[in-house]
Amino acid sequence: MPESERPTIECVSTLLPTSWPLTVSSEYGENELRLARSKFLFPYTNDLKQEYRDFKDMKGAEVSGRKIRRLIGAIHTLPVSTAECERGFSKMNLICTPLRSCIGLRVEHMSSLLFISIFGPPLREWNPLP
Repeated sequence: MPESERPTIECVSTLLPTSWPLTVSSEYGENELRLARSKFLFPYTNDLKQEYRDFKDMKGAEVSGRKIRRLIGAIHTLPVSTAECERGFSKMNLICTPLRSCIGLRVEHMSSLLFISIFGPPLREWNPLP
């Protein structure tokens, strides 16, 4: 990862117990928690801070607070690779061919076909009947 992403990696690691040091101080991760909440647009409240402290006291075994659970859930949405993006470009190349472009398939239709191709059910599960 680029060095510019180092703060993001550190804030993520303070919210994942598997990357914690053996002994965790009471102040461990407080600054990173502030950074994480700003990156994921969470309000930094005393509730969030207390939930994080309870999470550390439980050694990450249980996530009891609603706010810290939402923040950790947001962190789990971070992509770990560009594979999903690459799959999208591959699907786009299958859909957007020179033949389809020349017969007048509009951008809106291509966009819809791409969306269905990426997020829709597999063809064998699709039932076109009402």
